[in-house]
Amino acid sequence: MSKDIRHSQMVSFAGYLPEKKVETTSFAAPRDLPRSLDFIRLTGILAHHEVSEQQGSFELAIEAAKKAISRAEIDPKSIDLVINSSVSKMDSELSQHLSPSYATLIANTLGIDNAQTFDVSNACASMMTSLMIADSRIRSGQAEYVLVVSGEHITPIIDEAKRRNLYLHPRAIASLTVGDGAAAYILGPSKEEGRIRFSKPFTLAQYNMHCIGQACKNHRGPQMRTKARDLQNGVLNNLGIFLQRAVKKMDIKWEEIDHSYSHPTTPKAVIKGAKIATEIFGEINFLHNDSAETANTASTTHGVLLEISQNRGYLNSNETVLMVSFGSGVAIIAMHFNLPEGVEKWS
Repeated sequence: MSKDIRHSQMVSFAGYLPEKKVETTSFAAPRDLPRSLDFIRLTGILAHHEVSEQQGSFELAIEAAKKAISRAEIDPKSIDLVINSSVSKMDSELSQHLSPSYATLIANTLGIDNAQTFDVSNACASMMTSLMIADSRIRSGQAEYVLVVSGEHITPIIDEAKRRNLYLHPRAIASLTVGDGAAAYILGPSKEEGRIRFSKPFTLAQYNMHCIGQACKNHRGPQMRTKARDLQNGVLNNLGIFLQRAVKKMDIKWEEIDHSYSHPTTPKAVIKGAKIATEIFGEINFLHNDSAETANTASTTHGVLLEISQNRGYLNSNETVLMVSFGSGVAIIAMHFNLPEGVEKWS
């Protein structure tokens, strides 16, 4: 790569949802929950998607990556770095894959022959963290095109939660807010500065025990236990100062942001966060809060929401996007970028 190219840009992105759709009322109706909890009213989640019988995290990731490569109109062999950001890495048999890296397997499957490959793990903020790494590699001249990809097969934690007495295990209730999905981004070189900007990562380690995912002891697959109210309050109590610092660091003007996306832990939580942002900066031009029928797909949430927006004809070339990512820990990262040329014409 030429040493005089020190900037990066978003070349393409893609989201993918498996076909199977599950209505929230089928597993989280008031009769199923403690104190007849109205889960839909509380969260705003109407449904989610689940993998088919032969799908897992890997198969989901491949679908999103293929679409992103096609939209980028580049030869897969020109990609020289592949980063996988999956939290789950769960196959169809509910085994978690650890080695070789998922990134290596994805690259081999897609015919990306000469790329460096590795996985990044930072909870739901893994994909945003990976995009920061991709940007730095391109700006430093160590890479030209980078594929950042993730497939999340996390709905088994719903099944684990439903096996529990939720009166006795209330921290399992947050497990009902998830869905399966995949996302992929391709970053490439740009001679124009500022087409991608990142905030400084914001870490609040005092909340590191508020959301724990691990292997289930009694059944095959994962489980998650969450202090949902404490976790949400921790984010909301610190969101204002984070956004102020992020906007200043990225040197952007709030009123000039065309599209905004928050990590959709739930649609109702996004509304709460948007209220804080509006009180500080003023109205949000276009808040995309479209996860009512996808739920929280972990690291892939922003890519899934971008795909929905693109399919609905909301996105146009060179418009600006702000994405804010939250990860258990708590980690908060923001990214601001210009949409790729021709995004409105993608199939």
